[in-house]
Amino acid sequence: MENIYIWKINKNEFELDMEDAETAERYLSAIEALDNAKDANFSNLAEKIHVYCKAFRNFYDMLLGENASEKIFANIKDNIRKYDEIYTSLLDFIAKQRAVSSNRMNQIKAKYAPERLKK
Repeated sequence: MENIYIWKINKNEFELDMEDAETAERYLSAIEALDNAKDANFSNLAEKIHVYCKAFRNFYDMLLGENASEKIFANIKDNIRKYDEIYTSLLDFIAKQRAVSSNRMNQIKAKYAPERLKK
């Protein structure tokens, strides 16, 4: 059975439990920093790509711990498409956790909630 709290990416594994308050706080802080970096002004396309990729490296270090980005992006040059693919993998991983959590809560409600709350 797959562990829904271990994100596997590029031969690395990172524990990430989005139901944990500390993890959620790190995620929100990392998202805010990522959004702020995307608002920067760029003088050319190459600079935009470098800043974009650096923002994602910072995002993963904030979320998963220092040097996480070095592991995730080992042998990957600054490339928006490749960085977006990894980010999509993370978002898919988080969505699976949320679905499992939601399903668990629905099962609890179905089993224990009074009839009026089940609707």
